[in-house]
Amino acid sequence: MRIELSGCIIVNDKKEILVLFRKNHGHYELPGGKVESGETIEQAALRECKEETGVDLELIRYICYEDFEIEGKKFRSHNFLAKIKGNGKPYVTEPHIFESVMWLNTKKYEKYNCATNVRSLCNKINKGEIKI
Repeated sequence: MRIELSGCIIVNDKKEILVLFRKNHGHYELPGGKVESGETIEQAALRECKEETGVDLELIRYICYEDFEIEGKKFRSHNFLAKIKGNGKPYVTEPHIFESVMWLNTKKYEKYNCATNVRSLCNKINKGEIKI
């Protein structure tokens, strides 16, 4: 059985993406999480991102999904392009999990310890394969 995950590539006016530093993994990752029973991937993306960043989002479009496996468990992670509604400012809402939030310039991602999917997305954005 595959576990469905959903999250957002949140973009600002400078075309930077929002990432969170996860303490136990020691890397920057996109906000998102597990799709709950009865929930659509869109609903899960909005809920998870609000829970992790404290801001309301507007989904712009579906970007892609990535399949991966960790310790024998299969995952599919869906990503939506999104922007913050109004003047909301993202912050760490779960300090026991995340250390900080940061707007990441996709051209400078190599300076930071980013999750594999963040590095892959930055490469695709930088090559023009994904438009943000």
